[in-house]
Amino acid sequence: MLTLVRRDDGRVLFLVCKDLQDADEDIAEYSDGSVILCTDDYTIYDEIEEKEGVDGHLAVTHSDTYVIGDAHTNTCENRHSFLRQWLAKFRGVSKHHLQRYLNFLELKLNEPDSWFEKLLCYNVSG
Repeated sequence: MLTLVRRDDGRVLFLVCKDLQDADEDIAEYSDGSVILCTDDYTIYDEIEEKEGVDGHLAVTHSDTYVIGDAHTNTCENRHSFLRQWLAKFRGVSKHHLQRYLNFLELKLNEPDSWFEKLLCYNVSG
């Protein structure tokens, strides 16, 4: 699973990935224009700079440090803390429906004041 957070407005996107080896393609697909990615030092991100729409990649090695200038993964880790607590309420989630649970949490996090109204207009069949 990937967690993407935009720095300018804090919007979060959770993605269930079938294969983490293709995570760089998922990240490039969901970027909105040119981005500089801040990640941990996991090897799946090694070739990410070569993807279209990715202008740079800053990797933080957590065994050495947690922040290098503006590069850190703290915001994503914060969103994961919400994710773990929220999913625990369901006492297990089917892999088949996991993306839908994550989409709902995204809605709650991205639209804290109007998520209920947006839910009423949401097409659940898709």
